[in-house]
Amino acid sequence: MSSRTSTLSGQVALITGAGRGIGRLLALALAEEGMAVGMIGRDRKRLEETARACAQRGAATAVALADVRSPEEVQRVFRAVHAALGPVDLLVNNAGLVDRGEVPFWEADPEHWWEVFETNFRGTVNACRAIAPDMIRRRSGRIVNVNSIFAVKGDRRYSAYSGSKASVLALSGILDAPLRELGVHLFDISPGMVRTDMTSGMAICADRQDWTDPARFVAAVVRVARGELDPLAGRFLHAGTDDLDELLDKAAQMRAADARTLRLRAHGPADVIA
Repeated sequence: MSSRTSTLSGQVALITGAGRGIGRLLALALAEEGMAVGMIGRDRKRLEETARACAQRGAATAVALADVRSPEEVQRVFRAVHAALGPVDLLVNNAGLVDRGEVPFWEADPEHWWEVFETNFRGTVNACRAIAPDMIRRRSGRIVNVNSIFAVKGDRRYSAYSGSKASVLALSGILDAPLRELGVHLFDISPGMVRTDMTSGMAICADRQDWTDPARFVAAVVRVARGELDPLAGRFLHAGTDDLDELLDKAAQMRAADARTLRLRAHGPADVIA
């Protein structure tokens, strides 16, 4: 869609991990939709390449280097993007890492294990804490946490990745209602198994042929930015397979049943944990 006709023209997106993979694809798509795009990452060359491609689509851009594990760095770059582009309407927490070596938890390198967990979870927390207060003040804004089916179907070869994504999903379940009451909508969206630098190096994907089309995830985030999916805020969405229009029709039922959230299952009606 041309930026001249897009309902997103004039809005601002901020994407972490925007220099490559899904983050880059998303930045280009949002630029096409007329959004200004702020990009955070650790590789300036890749970020600037993405920024140039966005600018060719008519988008204003801002690039900032930061390690999302550092709250101070995230606060700093948020202020820089805000100064350059204006208030952020859409935050996409995309920066992520996956376990190397596919070894059992007790054999994993502890430093790398924590690097994965903290990038995926602490990075998400830091970005939300930096940006949510401004969204709350304006009573407007949307946050997308790029999640994974591993959040609900963990794989023992990827204990840090699975645990971090489950933690993000649990946090979203806690924050969903209070944020919605303040005008901010929070989403967890799994892209499916999209072919990227990260997934191509995973043993589980060694012989995979059925890669998910990234356009499905990009389209879902664009719909989030437009406000079309607000009734599904707080629900786990799997862009690779979900029919989002069908889920929208069931949104009230899903919320009433507390479906598509990370919850402990009761063993029966008398279970005091339920």
